Amino acid sequence: METLNMDISNVTPILKNLATKIKLSTPTSNTYLRRYRKNEAPFIAGVNALGVNEAPLPEILIMLGIRSMTLNTSVNLEALSNLKVTTPAGENEQHQWVYFKDETVLTALRELFQNCKTIAFDDWAGMWGASDLWYGLLRDVIMPTGKIDIEFIFYLGDALNKLFFEVDEALDVIGDFSRHGNVTFALDQKEAVKLWMMLNGVKNQDTLPEQSSIDLKRKYFSIFRTMNIARLMIYSANDVSMFSNEKQFVLSRRTVDAKIEYGPDARQDYIAGLSTGFLFDMDIAYCITLGLIAFGTAGALGTEPQRNDLLSYIDTWLADLDKPSTIDLYQ
Repeated sequence: METLNMDISNVTPILKNLATKIKLSTPTSNTYLRRYRKNEAPFIAGVNALGVNEAPLPEILIMLGIRSMTLNTSVNLEALSNLKVTTPAGENEQHQWVYFKDETVLTALRELFQNCKTIAFDDWAGMWGASDLWYGLLRDVIMPTGKIDIEFIFYLGDALNKLFFEVDEALDVIGDFSRHGNVTFALDQKEAVKLWMMLNGVKNQDTLPEQSSIDLKRKYFSIFRTMNIARLMIYSANDVSMFSNEKQFVLSRRTVDAKIEYGPDARQDYIAGLSTGFLFDMDIAYCITLGLIAFGTAGALGTEPQRNDLLSYIDTWLADLDKPSTIDLYQ
């Protein structure tokens, strides 16, 4: 990919096809490991609206900065959930992987990761020592499994207050995961502009002229070309821009209330749909749209959606597309 040539992806047929897939979904042997939602009581493992078994994410994975995982099969998590790793309390230590380098811990992690399809990580900028933990996980757990087909999902977060060498190291570590699968690197529009500023030595955002849509897309394209990743995904309130070596496109999205857009579980909800799309080997445009459906539905409900909730959200989105007042937003 040498030039910036964004296609407009028509969301209508995607929504209709996803509605059909959701209606026909049946229980599978796959497993989705997720965190509890904010203020959610512990949940009992069961089958979610898309036919995937859900189970609580073991604490040791949360300590490693993992937001969620999907697995190709059902697994016994008892041994992994009982593992205890002690790190120094009250210290913002950058090098924590050393505390996980116990053979019992590594063996249990390798067994789990041998069956994984997707791994979604926390925001790098919001976690102390993320680069060290994730590189250690890659080197000592993922690499020994020999897997090269994992879908990795990374969020950078707001990196403007980080040092350049820290961000540069993080981008290198994220790129290293590409040797063992596909890396999807996700940013919102503000995070993307801040990352571009840091990479290009721009200290003050006030010095930037007003950014047109084309200006922003060029900045996103520049970020993608600096990284060794399969996909760069940038989302704003109105659309999602996706860059890969094979294709690049803009997918219009349904706008939501600010309390949903910036809700405490917003990224987790989006990743739930995106990861499920990857799990079922859907086209990337379908994965993104399923993520937006899961995000919008769960955000409005404040809880995990049922099948009818997802279908109702799709119906409302399709109805919005036919309204004269909103039709220009989706072209």
